[in-house]
Amino acid sequence: MDALTSDEIRRIDNNTCIKKGSINLMEDAGCKMASIILSYYTPKNVLLLVGSGGNGGDALVVGRYLLDKGINVSAFIISEVKNEDSKINLKRFKGNIIKNPIFKDYDLIIDGILGNNQKTPLKDDLIPLIKEINELDIRVVSLDMPTGINTDNGLHLGEFIRSDLLITVEYPKLGLFLQDGLDSYKRLETIKIGMDEPKDIIHINEEADFKGILKKRDRNSNKSSFGRASIIAGSRDYAGASYISYNALNQFMMGVGYSYLYVPKSLYELYALRFPELIVSQLSDKDGFIKYNPSELDKIIASSDAISIGMGMGVSEDLYKTLDYLIHNYDKTLIIDADALNTISKYGVDILLNHKPNIILTPHPKEAERLSGVLVKDIFDNPIDFAKAFAKKYNITLLLKGASTIITDGTHLMISSFGNTGLAKGGSGDALSGILAGAIASNGLDIKNVGLSSFILGRASELASKDESQRSLTISKISSNIGKVIKEIED
Repeated sequence: MDALTSDEIRRIDNNTCIKKGSINLMEDAGCKMASIILSYYTPKNVLLLVGSGGNGGDALVVGRYLLDKGINVSAFIISEVKNEDSKINLKRFKGNIIKNPIFKDYDLIIDGILGNNQKTPLKDDLIPLIKEINELDIRVVSLDMPTGINTDNGLHLGEFIRSDLLITVEYPKLGLFLQDGLDSYKRLETIKIGMDEPKDIIHINEEADFKGILKKRDRNSNKSSFGRASIIAGSRDYAGASYISYNALNQFMMGVGYSYLYVPKSLYELYALRFPELIVSQLSDKDGFIKYNPSELDKIIASSDAISIGMGMGVSEDLYKTLDYLIHNYDKTLIIDADALNTISKYGVDILLNHKPNIILTPHPKEAERLSGVLVKDIFDNPIDFAKAFAKKYNITLLLKGASTIITDGTHLMISSFGNTGLAKGGSGDALSGILAGAIASNGLDIKNVGLSSFILGRASELASKDESQRSLTISKISSNIGKVIKEIED
């Protein structure tokens, strides 16, 4: 699935209007929208919410086609119609024009208030109207974009319509897959009206993207054939033995031949034999926290195709020295997460400027704020540009976690919106680091394998929620579904 920004959709819309005529495009769009609506619903009384622009015109065309089917259709003009094509369609509309609708009289509401290019806060009179609509037990269909959602970043503009069905024109808009946009619709349909081909496309990951991505496993192979992944984690304050061990087990679930877990020496007994498959090793420590030891790191470097570091380690100068050593001596893939990110933020981000390994950073927005100095609010306002600029500056792959995950190496970009609220709990990001290390060690470094890791965790949460509520899911229950997800993309 591909998405477009408001600027790109406006560009191809303008070009196509010149060639085909804007009134003709509006007619085609409205006709196809009406057809989709009737494939989902059999309404008797429909209310159009008509805005001043082209979106209102689309709604009026839809209403005309529904009238032709014998359905009662009324139009509530939210604000004076100003778009020239919409004015024409207002004259063509033969249904009722009403000023004070009684919403309970309708069994379907069609949202044609704003559509594409929503960026400014809603007018005050729209907010109580939208709240009232959201509280109704009436189906709502939005055209192109649900009213109240920023087209590009998905943030709400004061309030937003929660649609049962969204029908978008030509391409979905980027904001539908980010932040509040994810909650603005239940079903998404896209209609084609022959617009020009876009140039600036943002890919939204689908399960089909990962079919066949995993390397073939020959029967004539052994554990040395499938890579070695390591996790460096844990501390006195964040022992989480079962939990951190489970993250290491995630590496095995991704298909590696060897899965290593390195923990502070004084905590070793907490982790040893928790899962007999894991190779648990001791690191020098100081009061339950890792102590910088280059000779121990050399052994980890020599035996690892991917290393994930930072989970539950606490922020310390010894951890910073450890990171500095790995960044300048390891030559494969280093995944930096959690307290390793916070340690870099405290002691110096420029450590990332000249690095030897391929580096993957996995911050959530607050960690990204600490790393970059860019406020979370500003990251939310423009998450795509932020992520690309940060990745390019440090020549790393950035996996910016959130309700949707943004993955970029500064040039390539993908968005993963798999998952559910079961992942909105401490530890889900750490689980992702284990999956990442396993995916890279066994399948090779590629931005698609980074995207694969995000997909697997998100999809695993979806499978886990089939058996119980998202509220009650634990990370270990989610992780136990990793094998099922892999089976899906192998079949």
